Amino acid sequence: MRSKGIHLSLALIASLGAVSLVSCGGGDNNSERVAQTVDASKNTVTKVAIAANDQYVHFKSFYQFELIGSDAQGNEVNLTKKATWKISDAKLGKIKDGYFTASGTAGNFTLTAEYAGIVALPQEINVSDANLVKVTVQNTAASVDECKNTTFTAQAEFDNGRILPYPLTWKVAEGGTNAVFKDATKGTLNTTNSGAIKVVASGVDNSGKEILSAAYNFAINEALTSITVTPSRTTELRNGDTATVIVQGIYGDQNNPVDITGNATLTASPDSLLKIEGTKITAQNGTANGSKVTLKGSCGGAEGIHELTIKDRELKSIEIRNSNGGASSNLTVAEGSNIDLNVRATYIDDATNDDYTSNVFWKIDDRNNNIPADSESKITITSSGVLSVASDLNLGISAVIYVIAEVRDSSGNVLKNSSGTEMKDDINITINPN
Repeated sequence: MRSKGIHLSLALIASLGAVSLVSCGGGDNNSERVAQTVDASKNTVTKVAIAANDQYVHFKSFYQFELIGSDAQGNEVNLTKKATWKISDAKLGKIKDGYFTASGTAGNFTLTAEYAGIVALPQEINVSDANLVKVTVQNTAASVDECKNTTFTAQAEFDNGRILPYPLTWKVAEGGTNAVFKDATKGTLNTTNSGAIKVVASGVDNSGKEILSAAYNFAINEALTSITVTPSRTTELRNGDTATVIVQGIYGDQNNPVDITGNATLTASPDSLLKIEGTKITAQNGTANGSKVTLKGSCGGAEGIHELTIKDRELKSIEIRNSNGGASSNLTVAEGSNIDLNVRATYIDDATNDDYTSNVFWKIDDRNNNIPADSESKITITSSGVLSVASDLNLGISAVIYVIAEVRDSSGNVLKNSSGTEMKDDINITINPN
């Protein structure tokens, strides 16, 4: 509730300035006073008052106080988060932006709030140690559609007859596969399937005993007809790229989709291509050609899909290297042995990958005609870059061959970077006779 009047004149309020109070957060230094004064000149506030409340808080609980300002015409503005709040006894709790959190000690304190030098009429607040005796669950609706949320409230009743805000724990006692309280301290229910459920809330009394509410019967309606899945980047992602996914449910009216992102389950197939963290997806294990992945959102028995292409990061260049030592020149191999080659990729952002394998194709080029034509088949290279020379090559003298590595697209064409340079490299290797 908001206070509809100001109870003290400014002169009388000023006379109360000698009251000693303890600050517990919320605007209590010179810079904040200046900011308040500047703000007050804009909204022309001339009066402030702490909004009406029961002036009664439980010693294990909390309360959100409000400060309401009024201008000369009586227009009101909420100044709760702009004010300087103080309580007279720090042992009883702390206050910030008007939100009081009790410390577990009963007693009384004086609450004051000040804004731009204008002090509100203080309030005496009782922090009570009354004992919790009953919890009653409530909901303004009788049901909710599947994959939507609904908020439950509860009354916490104490042995002095008062009903006060109180920390409670929420759970679905029956039908837990249809709905869940993601945050057990709040009454927001997330539904995922239709069906009947029972909701309970509980609190702990002063002796540590759990006070459990009666079960509240609630229905989840089967109403969802279809789902759409929409990532913020809808066609292509490169390794490391991220996107945020929105899942919407259609409840009969295609023109009025409902955001059900927090209730839906996201999966990817194949799952190796997308890392899913809540509503955030991150591309991984993409290829130079691009790999297809299906992103699926599911809820209430309905599914929606969105296809994406996952590519490796854009290449700047590639370089053939000896995988045993990283050398890229003066490489040799003897007859009857092999050498293991790999590709070092440099990306457009100058990051590197020392073992790049995505769509790399290897071939041998005897451009100097050093190897007799009938012996060329005795020199081979695998798809992973292992060059092997047969022991019966019988060269007699050393010969030089060239190994070429290319990154190709799905049509077999050599890929080009954004500057038009082909992603290929070659290296000369000396073959020594036995």
